Amino acid sequence: MLMIAVLLPKKVAVIVECILLIAVLAYLFIFLSFGQAMFLISFGATAYASFGFIIDRGKREKYLEVKRRLDDVDYIEMSMGKEMKRLAVDVILTGAVCSGAVLFLLFAPETYTVLKMFIGFMLITFFAKTVERVGNFSSSRVFWVPTEERLIILSQFQSRELPIQDLKQMSVESSPDLLKLHPLFTFLSSNQDYTSSFQRVLKLSFPGDNIYITLDKIEMWQELFSKYVDHSDKQKENLVLPVWHPTVLKRLLLKGYFASTVKGISAYTGLLLLLLWIGAPTWAMILFVLLWWGVNIYFSDRVLIAASDAEAVRSGHLYERAQAIFAKAGVGGTKLYLVDSPIYNGFATGMNIGRGTVVLTSATLQLPNNAVDAILAHEAMHLKKRDILTIQLARFVYFGVLAASVYLFFDELQVLADHILLFTLLVYLIMFLFPIYLSFVSQWTEVRADYLGGELLAGGRKQMAEGLTALLNAQEQDLDKQFEYSATLNNKSSMKKLRPNTNRDSWFWRFLEFQFQAHPPMYWRIMALTKQGKWSKARKRWVLDRFTESLPDFLRKNQNPQV
Repeated sequence: MLMIAVLLPKKVAVIVECILLIAVLAYLFIFLSFGQAMFLISFGATAYASFGFIIDRGKREKYLEVKRRLDDVDYIEMSMGKEMKRLAVDVILTGAVCSGAVLFLLFAPETYTVLKMFIGFMLITFFAKTVERVGNFSSSRVFWVPTEERLIILSQFQSRELPIQDLKQMSVESSPDLLKLHPLFTFLSSNQDYTSSFQRVLKLSFPGDNIYITLDKIEMWQELFSKYVDHSDKQKENLVLPVWHPTVLKRLLLKGYFASTVKGISAYTGLLLLLLWIGAPTWAMILFVLLWWGVNIYFSDRVLIAASDAEAVRSGHLYERAQAIFAKAGVGGTKLYLVDSPIYNGFATGMNIGRGTVVLTSATLQLPNNAVDAILAHEAMHLKKRDILTIQLARFVYFGVLAASVYLFFDELQVLADHILLFTLLVYLIMFLFPIYLSFVSQWTEVRADYLGGELLAGGRKQMAEGLTALLNAQEQDLDKQFEYSATLNNKSSMKKLRPNTNRDSWFWRFLEFQFQAHPPMYWRIMALTKQGKWSKARKRWVLDRFTESLPDFLRKNQNPQV
């Protein structure tokens, strides 16, 4: 269906897709049981969503547009060496991360069918990402258009046109750092990986993206592009250590743990399968789950720091400002880390006040100091209130209640299982309620961090609001740039500028943001901070607005939020 949507004219494709969908649904429900049909529909929907990011009409049109464009301009193709072992290592890393889940899928008892279904969803998503990376490896070509001073990347899935004037930074690395480029081993990064060998890598930093390319004659291109960046941005070649180096082995251990427990579930399913294989009793499995959860909480800060390749900040003006804010918040001793990332963001980690960590991205430091301080104050309050632990406990409570309900009402569930429609609806209801419940807990912590974090700043909550506004504006500018790089000319000409999130959006998007996202909509957060009052009144206002702002406008007497 996705291929049809891409290859046929748009209007015809919609009609054909609808006919095919009706035909498939009719076949499934006529010739299979309801349970089997719903099972296959779930997998089909997951596959459609996962591959929809790859087999996309816009990406196909961009690929064809770039090919036509190259016929009309004088260009220089930038030669890229290609080695199959580069692709092989990439696939091996993916297979290693998925191995525990695959083994569980193959050998676990059928009583774990529900868990197997979730594993299947995860593997489909991973397979789609692997197809994308294989496609980029086999199809990527890079061209330089001197007359337009434009870098063109031709790829089946990730074609780009990059004005070299937008280049922010440039550096050279001795070889691809796969633990930084592979999407399963990274966190808080936005890397476009066009490396196709183990030769030297040219890293080009554009708004919102870091581009990594393996090129022949890399010195020539480095010299050419150096004219477009500040001399202060030019660095000597960064050495990427070999895999057997102790530092790399340590990174591999921590990043592998992150990939198999956070990005995937192989660690859990692999060890659960081992317990089943040795015949461990139920109480032992429950105890194992609790201990494993505790270990994950204890090491979460180290794992996230390793996954993001963060580096400690131990001196300088930023360090002094951060420590002053941490001391005022009562979380003195909090460590500050910096991540090389074009994403404007930051996060706090660490379950104990004495062992907290705040991580900022390099892009965030480009904001004004007052805005950076606002972000630091927000993260400091997350540590002060132990919000990271709160969210983990909320997850545990949800699944604990679910497990207890299954245990207490097992007989009733067996009866319900005979009514497959009701049982299926119950499963989907549980899946639907979890993100709503988690969103409520997470947004509570975010609103509190905004409000109380503002009290740590010289400019108060007004400075916090201004900091969030600066952060949002920077994010919007980079998103606009990213769209320009990858969109077709038709889309660019017809595109209206994306509406900043400081404006109140339509009710449907408000509903999604308030009920399913970890953060409330930015327009609400900024508006809430501009109002004076006690925290007790602010949190009551949030609980009310979370409901009222999710309603369609025609059901509301007042079209504006009363924060």
